[in-house]
Amino acid sequence: MSTEWEKFRQKIVGLQGDLSPFKVEFLDREGFKKIADNLWGTISQWSEVCITGYFSEAVRDDLEKYAKIEGHKLRLICQELDANNRRDKKNLEVLRKLCKPRTEIKVNNRLHARFLVAYHPHFKETRGLLIIGSFDFNTECMGKERFDAGVMTGHPDLVRSALQLFEEIWNEPESTPLLELYPDKRKS
Repeated sequence: MSTEWEKFRQKIVGLQGDLSPFKVEFLDREGFKKIADNLWGTISQWSEVCITGYFSEAVRDDLEKYAKIEGHKLRLICQELDANNRRDKKNLEVLRKLCKPRTEIKVNNRLHARFLVAYHPHFKETRGLLIIGSFDFNTECMGKERFDAGVMTGHPDLVRSALQLFEEIWNEPESTPLLELYPDKRKS
């Protein structure tokens, strides 16, 4: 067997052995709770993380810790909040605390999608992590009070598609920076 043929054969065998990006895992409420309880461990290896939905104090520490790392970037999109609603008021306080360098937060009143996409933007191939489902990073979902479900995968096509959707929402004119829409009056 020629050396070139053997190199080619080994390359094919190697590619067949790395099926991890194509794995799709179903997440029930227990599975999501495990991810949310160790959000730092889930996202720390990726240089950019984009998340949509509601956010609570329960994940703020992990998100702040992530955003402090040089070279990491965190972007969040949430739906409009009612500052008179107790739950929304808490969510708004968490988001205001997260408004620091390397963290950008926008509000879009048409947002209903719930997903997290983590990736390395400098790689040619979109390798990353996608978690998509009905859950939010808040106490109701993480405390298993509700029945939520979703999927987790590293499939490059799905990661790329989720990232494209995030960018589409992020860049539309209706997406407004959080502090522009909800200025922190205590800092004025």
